[in-house]
Amino acid sequence: MPEESPRSEGHDMVLERETAAQDTTGRFERAASDAGVPFFVAAPGARDESSTASAPAAGAETDETAGAAAAAAVDGPDAPGPAASSLRVGRTVAIVLAALLAGAAVVALELASAHQDAKAVWAVFGPAVGWSFVGTGLYAWRRRPDSRTGALMVALGFAWFLFTLDAANSPALYTFALVVGGVWGGIFLHLGLSFPTGRLPDPVDRALTVAGYVIFPLAFVLALPFAGPHELGCDGCPVNLLLVHRDPALAATLTAFGALLYLTLFAIVLVRAVRRWRATGALERLQLTPVYTCALATFLLVTVARAGVGEAAWWAAFISTGLMPFAFLGGLLRSHVSHLDAELRERLEELRASRARLVEAGDAERRRLERDLHDGAQARLVALAMLLATARRRAAGDADLEGVLDQARDELQTGLKELRELARGIHPAVLTDRGLEPALEALVSRAPVPVTVEAAGQRLPAPVESAVYFVVSEALQNVAKYAHATRAAVSVRRSGGRVLVEVSDDGVGGADPTRGSGLRGLTDRVAALDGTIAVESPVGRGTRLRAEIPLSA
Repeated sequence: MPEESPRSEGHDMVLERETAAQDTTGRFERAASDAGVPFFVAAPGARDESSTASAPAAGAETDETAGAAAAAAVDGPDAPGPAASSLRVGRTVAIVLAALLAGAAVVALELASAHQDAKAVWAVFGPAVGWSFVGTGLYAWRRRPDSRTGALMVALGFAWFLFTLDAANSPALYTFALVVGGVWGGIFLHLGLSFPTGRLPDPVDRALTVAGYVIFPLAFVLALPFAGPHELGCDGCPVNLLLVHRDPALAATLTAFGALLYLTLFAIVLVRAVRRWRATGALERLQLTPVYTCALATFLLVTVARAGVGEAAWWAAFISTGLMPFAFLGGLLRSHVSHLDAELRERLEELRASRARLVEAGDAERRRLERDLHDGAQARLVALAMLLATARRRAAGDADLEGVLDQARDELQTGLKELRELARGIHPAVLTDRGLEPALEALVSRAPVPVTVEAAGQRLPAPVESAVYFVVSEALQNVAKYAHATRAAVSVRRSGGRVLVEVSDDGVGGADPTRGSGLRGLTDRVAALDGTIAVESPVGRGTRLRAEIPLSA
């Protein structure tokens, strides 16, 4: 069975039709679509005068600007016209310039602060966090224009700038930061609940988002009319303009109530996050895990810090907040990759199904051709042979005519035999009628060398039976033509939901499976059923062909 030979003409023609049909398989519809997945984080609080790393709370422009940026959405991924492209470029430039100016203002504010000890730290990392949110948001906005996540990240970056106003020496700016600085927490929660699409189709998510926009900015505002600088943990800070009457006990109670609101919202969000994470598939978990981990850690650290645990919690919360833009961006990109992977898997499944349908159609065509030859041309030739036999009897005594009729009958028998061989090569009737084992026995009976057959008697799925038969047929043809073998063996058995086919000989070996069209065509046929073919043919040590085909094909 060394070098495998070209297959019969009828066999090649059918395979060529299959290959051509497969090459022209139609387009596949894209099924993957964006699905909103939650992700949750909370907001900041006031920074301590003596802290070297204050609360990773955020700031932005004004509430109106943050809301407008958060609500902004691009029309879609369709190719924009020149005017739309120009508008997008102009918008991006405006956002970048605004972010640079806001960051520069933060640097100046931190360096001039009379109550901020960690001036250098906040002068560097304060604007850096805001810029990272704005920068990653713009990138995400451009990469996924159909998602509002990028716009929300940009709004979150400006909300961070807004929070840093609590370093101001002006009582008005300082009080303004205490009231609206927590807006970034609401945007953060909005971003998480709507990740990765930026939309909130679930009423529960919308309710939680509204609660976040209320709780994060206002949870601790209730204590401001009764809290002086000492009660706010910042003895050197300006007096907040909302102070009516200093009452340390009442201020502490209201501050604890605000922390309880934070903790309650965190608990609800945590439960919802865990449930949704468990409900997602492996690919979705791959993209959500870093986002959920970093976001929930930030939420928890901010909640603990606002409860007055100490500076260490603010430091940890600040670091976690600085990492959040990249966690969001990584999750967004992983979301895109997971959608591509889902689409690719869907197309591969459709391609496999299409190839299997082509093989099945090819087998059906083979069976039709075999029946047509058997019932049509072969039947007519048999009838013609009977007429020649009758004519031969009537021509008794005419030696010349008898010789001509005998020669015609011999030629007819030769042609009839060749036609039967052709029909068997296209599709053996015994395979359809009686199954694989009788078909293989009939096949090896015509082999020029002794062949042993070991095959299970159970019927297999029709496409599998057909593939196994032609694998054995092609292998035995190569044994006959090239192997110079004295014997061969055929084994067909089931193992673990697969059919294992093995054809071996004791010939000269040295077969090259890349030569000729026979095995290449069979490899395509078997691959269409998710099977494989391997050939081992060391020189002088015979050849072994192994094929594995799933029974589910």
